Amino acid sequence: MKEKLWWSMQDLKIQTGRSEDWLKENILLRPCYKNLLDIEKGGFVYYPQSRGDRWCFIAARMNDFLNKHFAEIFMGKGSA
Repeated sequence: MKEKLWWSMQDLKIQTGRSEDWLKENILLRPCYKNLLDIEKGGFVYYPQSRGDRWCFIAARMNDFLNKHFAEIFMGKGSA
């Protein structure tokens, strides 16, 4: 099976083994990371704009980001 080009939130949860709440609290909604991730700021994550809208991630870039920032994320430093 071919790897996905884009991930949904469910895909991100599967890839990381973390809950949606954890991902939001520790990565997606942290200002230091959101500024890097948000497509409106040149990143590669689509942040839902309204209720019922869905998250979307460019899979390869999100994977690279998670690998690069692994220690920061888990040590709670979040300096971007």
